[in-house]
Amino acid sequence: MHSGKKSLLLMVAVFVIPVLLGALLYFNMDRLGFSRNSINYGELIQPALPLKSGKLLYQGKPVKAEKLFTKKWTMLYIEQGQCEQHCLDQLLLIKRVRLLMNEQMRRVRTVLVAKSEHIAEISKKTSKNNPDLVFAALANPDDMLSFMSQFPQLEKSPVYLVDPLGNLMMVYPQDKPDAKKMIRDLSRLLKYSRLG
Repeated sequence: MHSGKKSLLLMVAVFVIPVLLGALLYFNMDRLGFSRNSINYGELIQPALPLKSGKLLYQGKPVKAEKLFTKKWTMLYIEQGQCEQHCLDQLLLIKRVRLLMNEQMRRVRTVLVAKSEHIAEISKKTSKNNPDLVFAALANPDDMLSFMSQFPQLEKSPVYLVDPLGNLMMVYPQDKPDAKKMIRDLSRLLKYSRLG
């Protein structure tokens, strides 16, 4: 065989074999014991859910949920009662994650949604340690039910991630989420997204 043909076959092998191996691995991940969800720490919501329902009070004015959760990546925590220790821990966690995003932190906001009668008390507890936290109130019971119904695993008091288009796309239902792993998820999303 001529050296030109050998070189051509070698080049084809170098470029084609890795693609074929990658495809075989991808389509046989389950059989080989790999989880398709192993890349993310948070649970991906597929398909992403556009936040539509419910009106919220933001800075004393009514605003539609889909308006409040756009333009930036949002780490959202929903408190259904008074903000006790678990709530304060979750708020501190999302603050820490945002701050540790370094130069990307301007693309991320932290939001707490709670009942309107609890906002002042929660604000008093958190304003000194978490001045960038955005507060939104659930104004009345009808709005509360329609808004809450959009969120999976709400009983676990998770942290949610909303994309800059207002789509609920990830949930962190862990009792004590790992900040480093959340940062890794968010960094990966911000790296590949021009939004926010």
